Amino acid sequence: MKNIENPKRSKTVRLATLGSLGIAAVSGTIYVSRFLTDPTAVVQMDVYVASVAALCALCAMFAALSFFAGVDESEDYVFQETHIDKLTGFHTRVAMIGYIAEALTKVLKSGKPQFLIDVDIDRFKQINDQIGFEEGDELIRAAGERLRAFFGENTRIGRMGAGEFAIIIDDDIADFEAMLDVLVERLMEPYRLKTHHQTVTFSAGVVAMPKDGRDPLQLMRRANLALQRARADGIGGWSVFENEMGRVADYRQWVESELTDAIDRGDFVLYYQPQLSLKGERIVGYEALIRWQHPERGLIPPNEFIPVAEESGMILQIGKWALHQGCHDACMLPDDTYVAINLSPVQFGDRALTETVRQALEESGLPANRLELEITETAMTMDRIQARKVMASLSEMGVQIAIDDFGTGYSNLSYLMDFTFHKLKIDRSFVCRLQDDDTTGAVISTIVGLSRALGAETLAEGVETADQATLLRAAGCDSVQGFHYARPAPLSTFVDSESAGARLLPRAVGATYH
Repeated sequence: MKNIENPKRSKTVRLATLGSLGIAAVSGTIYVSRFLTDPTAVVQMDVYVASVAALCALCAMFAALSFFAGVDESEDYVFQETHIDKLTGFHTRVAMIGYIAEALTKVLKSGKPQFLIDVDIDRFKQINDQIGFEEGDELIRAAGERLRAFFGENTRIGRMGAGEFAIIIDDDIADFEAMLDVLVERLMEPYRLKTHHQTVTFSAGVVAMPKDGRDPLQLMRRANLALQRARADGIGGWSVFENEMGRVADYRQWVESELTDAIDRGDFVLYYQPQLSLKGERIVGYEALIRWQHPERGLIPPNEFIPVAEESGMILQIGKWALHQGCHDACMLPDDTYVAINLSPVQFGDRALTETVRQALEESGLPANRLELEITETAMTMDRIQARKVMASLSEMGVQIAIDDFGTGYSNLSYLMDFTFHKLKIDRSFVCRLQDDDTTGAVISTIVGLSRALGAETLAEGVETADQATLLRAAGCDSVQGFHYARPAPLSTFVDSESAGARLLPRAVGATYH
């Protein structure tokens, strides 16, 4: 990174201060010596010149005293505090605004574009809460070192806040897209901290100068909008700014402002999708899927509000409600079925999770073995030590644990042996390729074999055709769910609420209970 220097501490200013002191001292010496050798000469000298010399000496003396006594040192301290990040040694946000403006001026004169890259650690707040501030700082420093090693010392890099960094680079990279792929890949390699190896994901957004704006603050905002788009598209990605993103950002802002009212109004509802055993296609459980029934805009799908809720922290309130409501609904289902509820990474990292689950079970009266919690492998590997403790505690309570979206995260198979779980959910991305790709079938068979070796079951999600179900049965998969059997719907679709036994309406799903 380029060096930062307070202009008031430059060599030129220092030399000018010392030079003025020297000139004034010499002038004063000549005047005094003439006065001592010939007292009457003072009358012959120009009083004005003598006064000026005396004033120069006085000013120079105060300047020197100020400099050496620390007044300029204080100014230098303030400059360092506002322009240099203590944790990483990078530029601060304030400094980067100036350097972006400087880059814009250079671009407009030369006509050669430059790029601003915004890089951020996904879910850093939750990670920081889990591992502690000390190791959170260590993670930021380590990420900064990787950025410094990747771009070099002469690249303008700034820490914009928490785990977010900004980089200004010239348009002289042969394959810019390949560079971004490698950058994100390098940043996502596990970090060795003091007590453990930490796995994190990164997202990046890119703007071009001057195409995407001629104002530093506007460019920073647009780079962040591109970053948010990359994050919404999936972990470990990057995105280039497009004008449409501004409209999307306005919608996201509306969603965030409405979420608090939605919680107070009770807008959220749970839909359910049956999970069926492939042995006779009998329903063994339901997955609870949250929906937002907005009073004016109608049903809002989860992909439009869950990411916003996670970033704002409101997912904890929403998730707690879903857990309590799901346990309550499960009591209306037959005793030999369970309800599966998704936990977001933020919920899973909440220290109060185990107690929240215990309260939901006690208040509803639901047996613990009829509750299944779905946890993504990405959430599990963010802090393995804490994840292992939480999963063990939940299992001791009797709660079933399912690993969701298996095979899609940044992990390896060896981590499975570290955790207590009861089911692996095979992601729909594998299922949709099953009929056209023989390799996918082999992968699913391998997952099934691995799961059995670990004493767990397998469930394939996203099953849309009878042929997929047949192939999954042949591969040894235990259970399935998907549109082939039923779409998510309110609980009343599957249960007759008027009967005490809450009997199934089999015509709605084309399947039966035990």
